[in-house]
Amino acid sequence: MLAVGALFAIATVSVNIFLKNKLETFVNDRLPENMVRSYDEISVESFGGSLSISNASLIIKNKKDNVAHTFINVEKLKISHISYWDYIFNDEIHVETISLENPTMAYYKDRVIKSEDSARKGIIDIYKPILVEKIKLNNSKFAIYEKGKDSTKLYTKGLSVEMGGIEINDKTIRRKIPATFKNYSAESDTVFVKVSAYENLIVKDFSIENRKAVLKDVQLKTKYSKKELSRLISKEKDHYDLSMQSLTVDDIDFGFNANGFFAKSKKVTLATPSLEIYRDKLVADDTKVKPLYSKMLRDLPFELTVDSLKVTNAKIKYEERVKIENMGGSINFKNLDAAISNVSNTYKSPKKTELKINATFMDSTPISADWSFDVNNKNDAFLFQATVGPLIADKMNSFTEPNLKVRLEGKTNRTYFTIDGNNESSTTDMKISYSDFKVTILQKESGKKNTVLSAIANIFISKNSEKEGENFKEGTAQATRDKSKSIFNFLWISLKNALTNILV
Repeated sequence: MLAVGALFAIATVSVNIFLKNKLETFVNDRLPENMVRSYDEISVESFGGSLSISNASLIIKNKKDNVAHTFINVEKLKISHISYWDYIFNDEIHVETISLENPTMAYYKDRVIKSEDSARKGIIDIYKPILVEKIKLNNSKFAIYEKGKDSTKLYTKGLSVEMGGIEINDKTIRRKIPATFKNYSAESDTVFVKVSAYENLIVKDFSIENRKAVLKDVQLKTKYSKKELSRLISKEKDHYDLSMQSLTVDDIDFGFNANGFFAKSKKVTLATPSLEIYRDKLVADDTKVKPLYSKMLRDLPFELTVDSLKVTNAKIKYEERVKIENMGGSINFKNLDAAISNVSNTYKSPKKTELKINATFMDSTPISADWSFDVNNKNDAFLFQATVGPLIADKMNSFTEPNLKVRLEGKTNRTYFTIDGNNESSTTDMKISYSDFKVTILQKESGKKNTVLSAIANIFISKNSEKEGENFKEGTAQATRDKSKSIFNFLWISLKNALTNILV
C-alpha cells in the first residue's frame, strides 16, 4: 500500500513537471514572434494540479513594422486544478479555474496594422481544445488610446470579470469572439468613454450579472462650456448635459451571426434622466441631411433588438440662441415618462416602433403623445398624435422673447393635433380652444413694445376660439420638411403652420 502511494506521488510530481515544461515551451516557443513575453517564475503545486505565473507581461507588436500596440501585465496568473485524465485520455486541456490578479491592459488602436494572415489564422494556433470552468479577473485596469492630445478613448478601473463554461478550439480562435462561454458577470468602479471629440461618457458604478446590466450615476456631457464650444465648431452642434440615476438593461444577448454583430435586450430602463440641450443658432448651419429615426434604426451597421425601452421621471430643457444680444431662451419638460416598444431593425412589417409619452410642459401644462413609425417603410412615414392641456401663453415668453422678439398673452384651454408625415412632407390636423389671445411685437434693440407692428398683428389674430360659435377652432396645414433639420424641427414647423392657419 505504501508502495502504491509512493508511486502515485511520483506520478503526480512527474505529471506536474511535465505540464510545467509544456507551459514554458508554449510561452517561450509557441507564441508568435510578434508577442514579447516575460515572467518572473512558474511554480507548480504538485498535488493540486495547479500552476501559477508571477509578474507576467505580454507585448503584442505589428508583424509588418514591429510597432508595439498592446501591453498586458498580470501580478499573478494562476491555473487551478488541471485535469490530467482529460489531457491524457480525451486529448483536451480541462481546467477548473484561471485567475488573474491586478491585470492591466493598454491598447493603442492607432498603432495597429492588421495583416491578412492574422485574420485568417487567428492570434495563435490551438492544437488541443481548451475547456475552462471559470475565468476570473480581479481588480483590473483597461484602457484604449488613440491619436491626439485627448487620447484616452476608453478607461476603466476596479474592473472584475468572471466567466464560466469557456471553450477555445481551432475554430473559435479564428472568430471575432475567440471563445464560447455559458455565463459571465462583471463590475467596475469607473468607466470612461470618449464618445466623440466633444462629448465624454462617465459611469460611476457598473455591474452585470445573470444577463442584467446596471449602470449607476451615468453622465454624458460636452467637455467644453457653451461659449467655448461655439468658438471651436465651424457648424452648429448641440451642447449636452445629461445625467441619469441609473440605466438598466435586462436579458442581454450579443454576438455574431451570419449577418454580423447583433445585440438584444428585452427591456432597457432609464431612471430619472435630466437632459439639458443648448444650441447656438449664430453658428453656421450644418446642412448635411438629418435622417429620421426610422432610417437611423434601419441603417445601423448591426442588428439591434430592444423589445421595450422605458423612461421614468425625466427632465428635458432645450435652450436656443438666435440673437447675438442675449444667450437665448428655453422650453422645458418635467415628470416625463415614456414607454417605447420595438426599438429594432430586425422586426418585419407591419410591426411598428411605438412611443407613448406623458409629461408636464413649461412647469404646469400636461401633455401626452403617441408616436409610431415602421422601420421598414422607406418613405419614413410616421404618425404623431398629442393632447395638450391648459397653457398660460406667457409661459412661452422665456423662449419667444429672446429668440423671436414676440411676447404672448392669453390662454389655450386644450389642444389636439395629429401630424401625418414622412421624409418629404406632413399634414397636420389641429383643434384648439383658447381665449384672450394677444401678441406683442418687441423692438430688436431695446426689447420695448413695437406699437405699430403689434397693432397690425392683433388685427389678424382671432382672440377667442368661441367667437366662431363653438368651443374649438379647427384647421389643417401642410409643411415641407427641411432635410438639413432634425425631426423636432419638422414637428415644430408642422405645428406652427397649423396654429397660424387657425389663429390668423
